Amino acid sequence: MKRIFNGLFYGLKFLLLIGAFGLTLFILIRMNLRLEKDIMSILPQFIPFLVLLVLFIINMILKQVGVSKNLFYNLTCCLVFTTIILVGCRAILDTNMVLNAKYGYGIDFNFFDNFLSYIKIMLYGLIIADILFMFREKEKLVEEKSKKKKKA
Repeated sequence: MKRIFNGLFYGLKFLLLIGAFGLTLFILIRMNLRLEKDIMSILPQFIPFLVLLVLFIINMILKQVGVSKNLFYNLTCCLVFTTIILVGCRAILDTNMVLNAKYGYGIDFNFFDNFLSYIKIMLYGLIIADILFMFREKEKLVEEKSKKKKKA
């Protein structure tokens, strides 16, 4: 059962990463168009997404079992990306928000802007956890090799 859920969450985290990235990109582009800012000003918001994508690719290529077989990490990734998607959807679809109706942009940019720092915190937390799980697996292998040498 654990392997089934792990496989489900492992595949789902890639789809949710793409969805969260796309929705965040859409809202930030619309926000910069409204503010008449340069498109380059949104690049710092996407650094954690790109770093996380690179780490996911490294984990797939190097077959990091400590990350890919970790049910808790995969579930946490899915929850973080789902939270980002829900915040973005609420900023777009919730017509009862005061600023959404007042300005008529169709998106409540202030609501989404309030969550940008929390989004970064969650993504950097996933990055740190991914790196720690990558090195944790290597430490286990070293410990197992040293135990085998002691027995021999």
